[in-house]
Amino acid sequence: MSHKGWQLDLVLMLGFGTGLYAFFKGFRVYREYRILEDTPEVPIRSIAMGLVHIRGTATGELTLASPVTHSPCYYYKVDIERWESNPKQGRGWHHYATRRNGVRFSLKDATGRVLVEPSGAEFDLFQSARVEIGNRGLSLWRLLGGRGDATPAAGVEVSEAELADYVATGGLGGPPALASLPGDLPDGLRAQLSGAITESVALLGRASTASGMRRFRLTEYCILAGCSYNVTGTCIENPNPKDERDRNLIVKGEDEPTFLVSAREEKEIEKRLRWRALLYILGGGALAIVCLYAFIVLATLGWA
Repeated sequence: MSHKGWQLDLVLMLGFGTGLYAFFKGFRVYREYRILEDTPEVPIRSIAMGLVHIRGTATGELTLASPVTHSPCYYYKVDIERWESNPKQGRGWHHYATRRNGVRFSLKDATGRVLVEPSGAEFDLFQSARVEIGNRGLSLWRLLGGRGDATPAAGVEVSEAELADYVATGGLGGPPALASLPGDLPDGLRAQLSGAITESVALLGRASTASGMRRFRLTEYCILAGCSYNVTGTCIENPNPKDERDRNLIVKGEDEPTFLVSAREEKEIEKRLRWRALLYILGGGALAIVCLYAFIVLATLGWA
């Protein structure tokens, strides 16, 4: 078998495997669509144990500051892309890293509120910001808020140096706080270590920017305080309730793994899931069949 023939076989096998994966993923997406369609939205006061579908406003005492806009939020995801311009990878944006973090929050409607544990959820959120940094400077700053009629994320503009620090530290968001250092360290040593880490991270970010750091694009998605969200997940008894109104907790279930947090309306969610399922099933099936047919033809001709 020639070197080119071996490469072609590998491409066809990868295409066949990718097609099968997409094909079966389409059925999983379709199952999720049917579950959402068959699970009616209920007032928060009326939820029972098991799979529930609710809609309300995100509230909570503890918030995070999102990395790109510094908006108060309960969950954020930042997709970091790097600009590539070479023969192997082509010219364009390529995925570099994804960073996410979240805390528990409450969903509140006119009838009550319920605590949501976001760990393990599938998120369908509007883009809150997109910014480019690098050797062309801070060339783009858009607070999108997802839709034209939506309110932009209420944050503050972050400097390019701060974003460079964020990228340079792998999206980890800077040095640890004093409280995260070992508790048995003397106070003076803990303060010195924290100061040294802070200075090192800052120098690293400034060095990256000053030396003409490669172009990066950061896209941020958030669960913002005061915004409305659809949540479909499993309601369980809260093991640590604070009061009578805090007895339930929405989580990813063990028997029913469907757990979706979306900023979209119910009909829009179902429409998007339906089209995704159709695309995966038809596209994946077609890709698998074409690759298998091509492999059989080439094998018959003695090229594979």
